[in-house]
Amino acid sequence: MSVDEKTDSPMYVYESTVHCTNILLCLNDQRKQDILCDVTLIVEGKEFRAHRAVLAACSEYFLQALVGQTENDLVVSLPEEHLQGSNNFY
Repeated sequence: MSVDEKTDSPMYVYESTVHCTNILLCLNDQRKQDILCDVTLIVEGKEFRAHRAVLAACSEYFLQALVGQTENDLVVSLPEEHLQGSNNFY
């Protein structure tokens, strides 16, 4: 059968209204278990492990701070005001 030929097989499309929520819950569970975390944030002496892709996707500040960083386990020290309102991630 050539690539151009149509098949008689039905095509199924998966749709989920909770897919995005499930992804975020899974990423948070991974973070809590320190799975695939690749950045440590230090705020007032407290360390928080995180996924830099999630930080960059959620914050323009982190996107600018983390883009181009190639270290495998980056450590970023931040003043407290940079994370106010974000403590619900931890």
